[in-house]
Amino acid sequence: MSATVPRPFTFAKGNAAKLAALPRYASGSVRTRFRSRDPQVWAFGSAFGLADGALALLRAARRLQPSLRLVWLVGTEQQAVQARSLGIEWVAKDSSAGFDTTAGAGVVAITHGFGDVNRFALGGATIAQLWHGSPLKKLHADSSAALALGPLSGVPAARTLMRQAYRRGTRRISVLPVAADTFVPWMCSAFDLSPQQVRVLGEPRTDVLFAGPPAGRRAAARDLLQRAVPGLGGRRVVLYAPTWRDGEPDPGIPTQRQWRRIDAWCEATDSVLLVRPHPLGVGSYTHNSRYVHLVPPTLLPESMPLLWGVDTLITDYSSMLFDFAVTGGPMVFLAPDLEHYAATRGLYPDYAQITGGRWRTDWDGVLDRLERLDAEPSALERARAHTARIAALAHRHTDGRSAHRVASHLLELTGS
Repeated sequence: MSATVPRPFTFAKGNAAKLAALPRYASGSVRTRFRSRDPQVWAFGSAFGLADGALALLRAARRLQPSLRLVWLVGTEQQAVQARSLGIEWVAKDSSAGFDTTAGAGVVAITHGFGDVNRFALGGATIAQLWHGSPLKKLHADSSAALALGPLSGVPAARTLMRQAYRRGTRRISVLPVAADTFVPWMCSAFDLSPQQVRVLGEPRTDVLFAGPPAGRRAAARDLLQRAVPGLGGRRVVLYAPTWRDGEPDPGIPTQRQWRRIDAWCEATDSVLLVRPHPLGVGSYTHNSRYVHLVPPTLLPESMPLLWGVDTLITDYSSMLFDFAVTGGPMVFLAPDLEHYAATRGLYPDYAQITGGRWRTDWDGVLDRLERLDAEPSALERARAHTARIAALAHRHTDGRSAHRVASHLLELTGS
């Protein structure tokens, strides 16, 4: 395994770009103010490409009302190719057609921010902010890190403009679906929304976790993993999935000595370690081994379909822990920078509650924990019971119909 994850994005860079674009936002607002929107046209976009909750919602809307015109706003040629292969109408989001499509759509569905579509043509739309994970770390206005401006942070006027821009933007959101009541107050606070806007409809992106019987879910997930990791066979799969740290390197990367210990453990237990960096993560995961494999989002764009094929999850503050909990598998928590992360980015729940008071600060601790789970059936039983508690906390709906509920709600909002 040898790869270095690029440094594509930080809050400071993104926020500085937003401030620089304020005149274009104002121009777009004027251009869309008196344009009518067609409730039969829905526009979709995602920073992940044709994936995640936006794709699940598009498919549900197509089933519910085949007469809808459903258009994907693509950002790359690769996304355009993917849209054509899926039979989905598309336009380039930053083109004049992208502006016109976004400006005329009755419904706009996004998973990250307004830049998922044409960000300057949103005035008057019914906007579904699907987000891309249940929150553990603080978001938007709840986190000073999310409002970072780099060199402009010392300019009071810039900070005020940034906060106002966030508030004006989030107030455009019509609905933000969440998976459970747990997340309603956190999302209301982060996006400055009311409980009427943050609805417990379930997250469309997680429907795949509840599709079909568990045995079928596992077989499908293992098939996907087998294609990405040839020779996987029936070996146990341990997934390491760290979160994003706003451009900072992952502090959980093993040392060379720890890599050797990981190899030895994998060999002794017939296991493989899959390393899946965050799509925006930073870190050099360089280790040549038959037991450790890098599975970045460029190789496997979506994580949800993979989780039933994973036996044990190792993570830190990633929302993936809420998703993986559905499988019932044990989790090991690696948080080498908990104090710093909690102080800078911030966490909504108490980390001790989420982890059951058990987290490790390095890979030696992680391996000790894995060895204990193997050696002590009672320890594994307690770990699985904790996973079940997390699943109950994080998922009200387990019927695999969240996208259907969200699509139905949007049809009601637009009178379609």
